[in-house]
Amino acid sequence: MYTSGIARLVTLPPAPDSARLARRFVADVLAAAGVDDDRRDTAVLLTSELVTNGIVHALTDLQVTVEATSAWVRVEVVDGNPNLPQRRDYDDEAMTGRGLEMLELLADELGVQPLAEDGKRVWFRLGAAPADREQEQAAAPATSVVSVALPNLPVALFCAWQQHASAILREALLAALDERQAGVPNDLAMGNEAISALSGATLEAFALRDAGVHHADVTVDLPVSSVPHFPVMRDVLRRCSAMSLVGQLLVPPALPEIQAVRNWISGEVMRQAAGLPPTPYVEQPDDHFVLDEVSPAVLDEIRAAGVGMIAADRSNRIVAVSPEAADLLGWTQEELEGHRLVSVIPPRMRDAHVAGFTRYLLDGTGAFFGRWLELPAVRRDGSEVDVRIFIGRAYDERAGEYFVATVEPASVSSDPMPAGTPHAG
Repeated sequence: MYTSGIARLVTLPPAPDSARLARRFVADVLAAAGVDDDRRDTAVLLTSELVTNGIVHALTDLQVTVEATSAWVRVEVVDGNPNLPQRRDYDDEAMTGRGLEMLELLADELGVQPLAEDGKRVWFRLGAAPADREQEQAAAPATSVVSVALPNLPVALFCAWQQHASAILREALLAALDERQAGVPNDLAMGNEAISALSGATLEAFALRDAGVHHADVTVDLPVSSVPHFPVMRDVLRRCSAMSLVGQLLVPPALPEIQAVRNWISGEVMRQAAGLPPTPYVEQPDDHFVLDEVSPAVLDEIRAAGVGMIAADRSNRIVAVSPEAADLLGWTQEELEGHRLVSVIPPRMRDAHVAGFTRYLLDGTGAFFGRWLELPAVRRDGSEVDVRIFIGRAYDERAGEYFVATVEPASVSSDPMPAGTPHAG
């Protein structure tokens, strides 16, 4: 503590109300120290971010320490989880993964220090530190790791899976904290630790995605202590998707391709930790889920359309096809219905489609609505045909949101918005 300033400490449980209590605690201390309003507001915002991350990711008690004078502020949060926070290079529209970015932008100095007694200290400073302030440093304790090779990693799918897994597990954790007084269930805590460990070890995957790399051989070093948590993570995320299907969570369920990446990652960690050789990723959709059926009257209207039309639900399953669309793609209507959209998408474009659709399900953004797109499609015999496609969104009382596309040969020139296409925005 400094004679010219104030230092205060409070310990908070990993509960939703702790973020509010931390904001009030910091605001009161800084007001007593004579900190100006702008700096106080920034400190409260950044404290809220640190404490919220601790609630969701650390799942241990949080020790919040504030040191302040009228010229500078330092806030630190100590928790018992050894996994260090990592900046997540999610898409610009992502609703999560912005914490460290905000801290880097607003704080004059930021630090993350592993603690020898198992845990970490995350801190930030606003204003110039006093001359007698000792340099912030800490030696990282040695951690036993296991190296896991991920050959032929589907880069776009892997990044989309991490983004989806973080979002849906975050909601499940917050729901559990809100419902329980005794803390978070052990399986959710272990699943969260596995995702955190993997996120910190695979930052290069996002750089590969941004560089346009589709598949890559990647090796990750994971803490040995996290290995038993990976099968738990797999089961927790599967349960979260099931909860989403029945409306218990707002984040949508994972698409089958995303679930396949999850299962492959979990299996490779366990296999290689046991000394078995790595197996490359192969396309293996798993855990197919079926949503509520779109109303028969809506489907019959699409099936009777005099232009090429395809309807699909939120699992990317084709639910209705007009005769012209089926003929263009070399199928009969009955044969094509029930297949997933990837059946008519060239293999080289499928990962990007699933990743983009997953991002749309998470944040509602998509550049593929409301305009004509020229793309290749795969016919039943494996040949490709260039098509023009206009995608719109619609809502059904039984099935919720679904999608209708007008499709025609690329050589045809149509109106800006085809007749009969649902609202595209």
